Amino acid sequence: MKIVVVDDEALLVKGIRFNLQNEGYQVLTGTNGLEAVELAKDPEIALMILDVMMPEMDGLTACTKKSGNFPKSRSLC
Repeated sequence: MKIVVVDDEALLVKGIRFNLQNEGYQVLTGTNGLEAVELAKDPEIALMILDVMMPEMDGLTACTKKSGNFPKSRSLC
């Protein structure tokens, strides 16, 4: 299962990625909302964990853009 983790705090992303990988998940990471939208184009993404306040684009905006591109997916934005 692929999980996307996006946050502008590198240490936080590193810790989350470490824990998820230890549980067997494939983890893709980014540092801003624009990267989150790009990563969300992968149809195998099962879950996205986004920070709300990030540079370039905030997590809520990224989440709604992702949802618009994939109308059949569920979102907790």
